[in-house]
Amino acid sequence: MNYLKTALSAILVISPFSFLGAEGLENDPSYFTIADTVVNVREVEAPEEPADLVMPERKAAPVAAAGAIINGGATAWNIVNGGQASSHLSHTYASALPGWGNWHNITGWRGPKKVVYELKSKNLYGMTVLDVQYEVSFFYGGHDQNNRGKYITNFTAKATRFSIKWGFKYYMDIRISDPMNVGTPEDPLAYMQADVNWSFSSPIKTTRGFQTYAVRGDGMFRDISPDAGKMAEELAPPQAPEKVTVEWN
Repeated sequence: MNYLKTALSAILVISPFSFLGAEGLENDPSYFTIADTVVNVREVEAPEEPADLVMPERKAAPVAAAGAIINGGATAWNIVNGGQASSHLSHTYASALPGWGNWHNITGWRGPKKVVYELKSKNLYGMTVLDVQYEVSFFYGGHDQNNRGKYITNFTAKATRFSIKWGFKYYMDIRISDPMNVGTPEDPLAYMQADVNWSFSSPIKTTRGFQTYAVRGDGMFRDISPDAGKMAEELAPPQAPEKVTVEWN
């Protein structure tokens, strides 16, 4: 009997809200107060071989100026909506491709280059109330048959892990800027920028922010967010990309 009494006391000490329902937590500011948030960023190891991508046949685009680059994919999508990660992102991406339309002649793709972000927030009880992992990735280095240009394709951001506790809400979406040519008309170098907007809320507080990512056709990735700090350092292009199959819309 004493053993059971001791065990029950230990449970109550370790988890003071274990037996509280949602109504009890609603009036508990310690549960909803964020005490600590940790963000980690890492680059996934470079794959081994160039990617052998087959570009789809496309109808000829209107005549564009030399070196013009267009977005051949999406311009915005939702990554996390409230309490659930979007599950339809396997074919959602942006691309920076030549404006002349016969994209199936673009070869030499390298990648994918992947940068993984992990975010964990704990409340005053030490509970992890938010656990998000999302991945920014893209293929780069595609060029025409004369070995000119360095383009980008399958530039995407998607959640790969998402967990959130009751009473909290998290939203994340991405918007892609128009691609630019930062090279020359004769030898284009594609550049794209993405803004990832997020909000994290509870009944007592809402926090909003954004991250800005820049990618280039030579494999450069840079986090240029105002509060990125060390994460804003350039990550070198991987040396040995992976052989993969990419699906197109």
